[in-house]
Amino acid sequence: MAIGIVENLRSSYDYTNKSLNSFTDWVILITITMLMLAGVVLVVLGILGMAVTSFTTVTPDAVTVTQVPLFDPVGATTVTGTETTVSGSFPLAELFGGAFSLVAMGIGAVLSLVFGILWTGFILRVYRGGELKLGSWGRMFLDGLLATIISLLYCIPYVIICILLAFGPMTNPTYALIALIVEFIVILITSMVLLMGLIRFAKEQRFGAAFQIKELFSIIGTIGWLRYLANIIVIGIIMLVISVILLLILGIGWVLLLVLVPFLSIWEAKFFANLYESALPAPAAVEE
Repeated sequence: MAIGIVENLRSSYDYTNKSLNSFTDWVILITITMLMLAGVVLVVLGILGMAVTSFTTVTPDAVTVTQVPLFDPVGATTVTGTETTVSGSFPLAELFGGAFSLVAMGIGAVLSLVFGILWTGFILRVYRGGELKLGSWGRMFLDGLLATIISLLYCIPYVIICILLAFGPMTNPTYALIALIVEFIVILITSMVLLMGLIRFAKEQRFGAAFQIKELFSIIGTIGWLRYLANIIVIGIIMLVISVILLLILGIGWVLLLVLVPFLSIWEAKFFANLYESALPAPAAVEE
């Protein structure tokens, strides 16, 4: 039988309290988090810069009106018309656009990808259990990279379904609503199976273990789909409430949240690892 929510929260919290006692490791995790977030911020700034370049409304510095002769073919006479010339500068576009946006997006993408993969590799160590410490950076990066590939492969069915639904009558409100519901259900189920698949991959240390769909569905069936969803909602609400409370502390709230990100992430990861372990079939008794 799967572990209860309250018992799991307490057990995973106790594990988190005892798992990472090295101050140096804690600082390194905070640094990885900062670099990962910095990459995301740079990507967003780059995208905004490109948008500003494309949609900036130009305010002209000067408007020149010149009298020019125009030929009137109807009356076969020459009349006087006006020609307007607008001149202006583009300081905002020059500041945010072009090369700056591309460089910011490039650096941000590299930072968020590299340190995001490292962070994922660390979370896999939490899933794996046992003593939690940093080190073997190459192995941690490789684990994170494989987990990223697994996640992308899991997304393929969802992308295909979205593309197929897009060929339907999307202008029909009823069809559009049904398509939206189907997409939501598919991504929800995919995410739930993917999470168990990543935990299985971490524990068995085999790439193919993440795609043992029959075994994964059996584990989720033991937990119960609705109970599993309830676990996700509960831990999600707890993390959200803690984050909001910290951010409401003026001045230092975001700093406290940044410092606590490793703790909250370990707690959440261990919570799901415990849930997975509690749903595994009991080992067969050894006959003497």
